[in-house]
Amino acid sequence: MNESESSNKKKEKSKLDLRHPRYIIASFELGQFVWFMLNQGFRMRTLNYYQGVLRLDPTLFLIAFGLFTVFNMLNDPLIGHFSDRSKRFVEKWGKRFPFIMLGAIPFSFVPILLFTSPFMDSLTNPQFINQIAVFIWLVLWMFLFDGLFSLWDVNRIALFPKKFTTNDERTLAGLYEAIMDTFGIALGFVIPIAVFAIFEKTLFGYTLQAIIMSLISFVLILLMIPGVKEPKELRERQMKIDQLEKSNFFGGMRIALKDHNFLGYVILFTCYSITMGMVLSGIPWFVSDILGLGALGELAFLGYVIAVPITAPLWYRLAKKIGIRKVTFLGAIFLAVSALVLLFVPSGTAGFIFTTVVAVMTGLVDGALESMVMPIFSSVVDEQTIKYRKREEGLYRGIVVFFQRLSFFVGFLLLYIVQVYFGYTHVEPPQWLRELPSWIPIGNVAIPKDFIQGIVIPVNNPFALLGFRFYISLFPLIIMTIGAISFWALYRITPEKLQENIFQLEQLGL
Repeated sequence: MNESESSNKKKEKSKLDLRHPRYIIASFELGQFVWFMLNQGFRMRTLNYYQGVLRLDPTLFLIAFGLFTVFNMLNDPLIGHFSDRSKRFVEKWGKRFPFIMLGAIPFSFVPILLFTSPFMDSLTNPQFINQIAVFIWLVLWMFLFDGLFSLWDVNRIALFPKKFTTNDERTLAGLYEAIMDTFGIALGFVIPIAVFAIFEKTLFGYTLQAIIMSLISFVLILLMIPGVKEPKELRERQMKIDQLEKSNFFGGMRIALKDHNFLGYVILFTCYSITMGMVLSGIPWFVSDILGLGALGELAFLGYVIAVPITAPLWYRLAKKIGIRKVTFLGAIFLAVSALVLLFVPSGTAGFIFTTVVAVMTGLVDGALESMVMPIFSSVVDEQTIKYRKREEGLYRGIVVFFQRLSFFVGFLLLYIVQVYFGYTHVEPPQWLRELPSWIPIGNVAIPKDFIQGIVIPVNNPFALLGFRFYISLFPLIIMTIGAISFWALYRITPEKLQENIFQLEQLGL
C-alpha cells in the first residue's frame, strides 16, 4: 500500500500541468524560428552588405541606425498600446491573431528587398548622390522590416501569457523556444555561407540568400497558425476583460518603467541583445580579418548552434528545481566570461579550432538565457496584472522590443568608435577585382593580383585589429556583466510567488 501511494505521488509529481497539446506550443514557438533566422541575416549580413559590398560610408550607416532607433521609440510601444486597446476582431478572430498574421506574412518577404539594392557600390559609382540613394534604401526597408516585425511579434508575445497560463506550459515553451532559436540561427547562418561559397559575397549572392530564407519563413509562418490562433474560450474571456480595461499610453509606460522586476528583465535582455548583436554582426569580419579565412571559416561558429539544443533541456530541468531567476543569472554570468576568450584567439587553422571550442562553450551557457526569456516575461506581466487588474502584454512587449532595437544602435555605435579611434575598416573586393587573373600582364611585366588588391582594399594594422578584438570580446564582457548584476538586483519574483500569482489570476479570471 505504501509503495502504491509512493508510486502515485511520483506520477503526480512528474505529470506536467499542460492545458494545450505539445504540438500547439511547438507551433507557437515557430515564430521564434522565423525571427531568429531572418534576424540572423539582418544583424550578421546588413553591416557587410551595406559597408563591405555597397561601400556605404560608416557615418551614414550609423545615422541610418540612429533614425531606426528613433522610429522604434514610437513604433514599438504604440503598436503594443493600440493592440491592447483594439476590440474590433476579438469575437470572431481573437485579439492578437489578426495582427499577428497581418504583420508576419509580408514581413517574411522584406529581406529580399533589403538585400536587393538597385544602386551600384560606391567604388564603381562614388558620387555623393549614390551614397544618399543607398542610405535611403537602407532606411526605408529597415523601417518596414521593423514595423511589420513589431506588429506580429508584439501581439504574438502578448498572447503567450494569456494562452499558456501554467508554469509547466511556460517552462516547456521556453525549452521549445531555445531549440527553435537555435535552428533559426543555424539556417540563418548556414544558408548564406552555402550561397557565398558558390556565388561569393556579391550583389547576386546576397539577393539569393535572402530569397531562400524568405521562402522558408513564409512556409514556417503558415505552420505557426495553429499555435497563435485564439480558441473560443480565450476569445470569450478576452471580451470580458476588454470591458474592464481602459489603458492610458503614458500612464502605462510610467507604470511599466517603475516596476523593478520589469526593469531587471529589460536591462538584462537589452544587454544580451547588444552582446549577441555585436558578435553576430562581427562574425564575417572576424573570420576574414582576425582568423584570415574565407567565408567557410564562419562555420566555426556552428559550435554554438550545436551546443544550445543539447543543454537547453538541462537548463529546463534545472529551472524546475532552483527557479527561473537563478538559472537566468547563471547563464548571463557564464556568457559574459565566455566572450572574453575571443580576445586571445590566434589566426589560421589554430584560430578556427579555438573559435569552434569557444562557440561550443557559449552555446552551452546561452541555452539558459534562450529558454528563460518567455517564462521571465510572463512572470512580470502576471505580477503587474494582479497589481493593477489590467492585462497590457502588448505595451510591455512593445517597450521590450524598443530597447532591443536600441541595442542595434548601441552595437553599431561601439563599432563606429572602433573604426574611428582604432582606424579599423573592412571592404569586400569588388566584382571586377574578383574576376582578375592571379597575375595581370602589363606590357612585358606581370603584376600580381594581390598588389592591385592591396591598393584598392585598405589593410588593417595591428592596432586596428586590436580594436576589433575589443569590440567582439571585451565590450560584450562588460555589457553582459552589467546586465547580469542589474537583473539579480531588480528581479525578485521567487518560484513560490510565481505559483501564487498564477493561482490568483485564475481566481480573478484574468
